[in-house]
Amino acid sequence: MEDLATKIIPLVQMLIPGFITTMIFYWLADVKKPGQFERTVQALIGTGIITLVVSGIELLVKYIGAHWFVLGPWTSQAESAWGVGLAILLGLGLAFASNHDYLYRVARKWGLTSRASYPEWIYAFRKREGQSVVLTLLDGRRLFGYPAVWPTDPSDGHFLITQPCWMDEQNEWVEMPGIESYLISNVDVYLVEFLEREE
Repeated sequence: MEDLATKIIPLVQMLIPGFITTMIFYWLADVKKPGQFERTVQALIGTGIITLVVSGIELLVKYIGAHWFVLGPWTSQAESAWGVGLAILLGLGLAFASNHDYLYRVARKWGLTSRASYPEWIYAFRKREGQSVVLTLLDGRRLFGYPAVWPTDPSDGHFLITQPCWMDEQNEWVEMPGIESYLISNVDVYLVEFLEREE
């Protein structure tokens, strides 16, 4: 049993950067979390990439030390610190790129895909951020307003609609004095209409 622990602990320590990267990415990105096996494979790939980059940094630091000035000895602690630092930066960078659709935008431009980095539901709201919407509820009522918050999943969550107005039977907007916002459950919404931006 002790022999197994001495073999597993170094392996887990080696894989920590990849797990840090995937953990940060899935905490911050608006993407569906895959199963545990797929996340483990992604962590292994992340660890491989980070290990290659750390090896390059080690060569660069040693070259600088041999030709210009010494920054300090390259130790296993320095290697681990670089690995964890790069894992954090990689996780933050991937989450930022995913939330702003940077990588998929380039891929769409090159004709490699037609998808966005997040689901169509989130893409629709993000591309129309600041626009007013009309929510048609299951009971036929219609609510106009600005979505301050919208659900990340089309099957659950809530809309926070600010500056709300209801539409009456004559298709006239009824002001709601004193009401700042409504919290509407997504399961009660039949249709979302995005209104054109006012100039």
